[in-house]
Amino acid sequence: MTQVFLFTGTAEGRRLTRRLGAAEIVTTVSVASEYGTVVPEDPSPGSSVTILYGTMTREEMTDAIRKAAPKIVVDATHPYALRASEKIRAASEAAGIPCLRLKRKSKDAPDKKVFLFDNLPEVISALQRTTGNILVTTGIDTLRLFADAEGLKDRVYVRIQPDRNELERCEAMGFSGRQIIAMRGPFSQELNRATIHDYEIRHLITWQSDSSGGFTEKMFAARETETAVYVIGEQGKEGIPYAELLDRLGELLETDLRDTVTINVSLVGVGPGEGGDMTREAGRAIREADILFGEKRLVQPYQAEKKVFPYDRGEDILPRLEQLLQEARQGDPHVRAAVLLPGDTGFHSGSVGLIFYLTNWRRRMSLSDTGKFKMQIRTYPGISSIQLMAARLQDHWDTAFVSGIHGSEDESTREVLRRLPYEKRTYLVTSGVSDVEFLRNWVLEHDPERRRYSLYAGYQLSYPEERIFAEEGERPGIGVEDAVLDPFPDILPEGRYTVMIRNSDPLESEDDRKKQVLAGIPNEEYFQKKGIPITKEEVRTIALGKLRITEPAVVYDIGSGTGSFAVELGRILRESEIYAVEKDPERAELIRKNVEHLSAHAVEVVEGEAPEVLDALRKPTHILIRGSGGKLFLILQELFRKSPEARVVIHAASAAEKKELAQILSRSIPTEYDILDAEYLELEVSHGRKHGVRSAVGRGDNSEAILSFRFARRPGA
Repeated sequence: MTQVFLFTGTAEGRRLTRRLGAAEIVTTVSVASEYGTVVPEDPSPGSSVTILYGTMTREEMTDAIRKAAPKIVVDATHPYALRASEKIRAASEAAGIPCLRLKRKSKDAPDKKVFLFDNLPEVISALQRTTGNILVTTGIDTLRLFADAEGLKDRVYVRIQPDRNELERCEAMGFSGRQIIAMRGPFSQELNRATIHDYEIRHLITWQSDSSGGFTEKMFAARETETAVYVIGEQGKEGIPYAELLDRLGELLETDLRDTVTINVSLVGVGPGEGGDMTREAGRAIREADILFGEKRLVQPYQAEKKVFPYDRGEDILPRLEQLLQEARQGDPHVRAAVLLPGDTGFHSGSVGLIFYLTNWRRRMSLSDTGKFKMQIRTYPGISSIQLMAARLQDHWDTAFVSGIHGSEDESTREVLRRLPYEKRTYLVTSGVSDVEFLRNWVLEHDPERRRYSLYAGYQLSYPEERIFAEEGERPGIGVEDAVLDPFPDILPEGRYTVMIRNSDPLESEDDRKKQVLAGIPNEEYFQKKGIPITKEEVRTIALGKLRITEPAVVYDIGSGTGSFAVELGRILRESEIYAVEKDPERAELIRKNVEHLSAHAVEVVEGEAPEVLDALRKPTHILIRGSGGKLFLILQELFRKSPEARVVIHAASAAEKKELAQILSRSIPTEYDILDAEYLELEVSHGRKHGVRSAVGRGDNSEAILSFRFARRPGA
């Protein structure tokens, strides 16, 4: 037995059809109106839904309703389909079945490019956010509003009666001859379509009326040409909103038909400037959003195509989300919003505060009984001004001290000044020109002869007026000699600044001196795991010495095990890159723990098997090999091809490994490379411990070998 008889021709009607089908409510749907048959977007709304196609007279409607014998009739036809609604209401009364009329909410961008408004000022406000030519068919008396509206007059074409008085009135309001279409109706669908094409019309303004006023012909022509139509009239004065309709049907049918409103909020880092340096993922998030929040300069470029709000703080955004939630309960249940944030979302960004506000609001809404609700928050990082500044200076910032300052009395500023003497590189975001002047005065006071400090101020990075002002010391650093630099002017211009201060002779802090063991870290300091050997600290110290490292260096630690070689190097070297290569996942995880535990942050763990995994790494200057998995000669061959001048140290503990070292020394294996400055050491370590007044010397452990050399080409190779 049919429970609902639904007449539809709108997006809300299709949505209601799918909702009833999902709830397995037996429904008969008539998908026809006097403006043409509209087929639902979902071809399979459910087995409980029967669809009737084609127009019906009032008598045919009455017979169909009586035959279906539903509990309720729902009229979800277009608000401007006045005659269709009258027929549906009369047929329902004749069949003795109650009828509910869906009140479609007027909004700025409904489906099928039909915009519904109660008055002309609302239409003009909406048109000012668009582009393209406008055809006004609402008569001579409405033109003054279009003539006075900012930015519209030159886009407007008016269709009036071919009357001298009306022509003179149009010209008096400032409309030129090309903008005036003086014709007497009636206007057929074909004539409307030709007018739209000839004048390149994108927006058509009309009063709501029945078919005798040519309304139907305008609607058909607009649909064929995909022209936006702005309908002015008292549509929707009768009926009930969509959410209330679902509640009424739910009560009648004893089921919960409410939609789950889904709000997706993307926090998008658009990079420096106005978004030209944003990532492709960030750009996609913006394109997929219907609503944008953010600083005015960031959202303004999108206002013609999306709904934008110039807010970026949680307390300002939440009231708008409340409003959007209520609108979604009446209309589309999917809200896609994005908050545009300058720079990167993870660096001095408002994203942290926004996430706090949004997650708390989500929790509060989820506990509310006003309707079903889901919310997803996603963050899309961007490029920070720090990254851009480093790139402009041809510098790296991975080992720099990175912070921000906000006035000379701010706590963050005091921390920056405390750290400057001890840091080689300091990158800072500032609140403006006053911060730059404050830093410049500090540098002049503490280094008047400019022996240590070089100061770089990036002005309006990524904007057309971008410049980098510089005052360099005796040793400015690597890379900056190729950057485009300007001397500091007498008066710095107002704007956005990012600063880099390079200290060519940083002090060693007292804390560092106390904490840092430069070599020979006791094995007890490392995290260890049963079955994963760790090299004796004495052997490790000798092996590292044989590398003879000078900075900057690129070091491979192959077969890293616990990571002890890499960790010691990571604590000593300041301007080098260290790769701990390990194929075993369990050992790789142990290395990561030791890197974190012993603050060897210059170490990067590379999980994979040598030599295959080495292709993606930078060319090495120094190589440690602790474990080769039986591939020592293959690894050495590939390393020589990658870096034919590298220095190599191989540590061997087993008899098989020592045999391989002997083969290398004797040149008994065919290779493309030769070895120079070769040195072979075999070590036997004995440990002693003191117990009270007695001392005891332990027995020697099994000997271990170290082979050090540097690559060279074989003669003739």
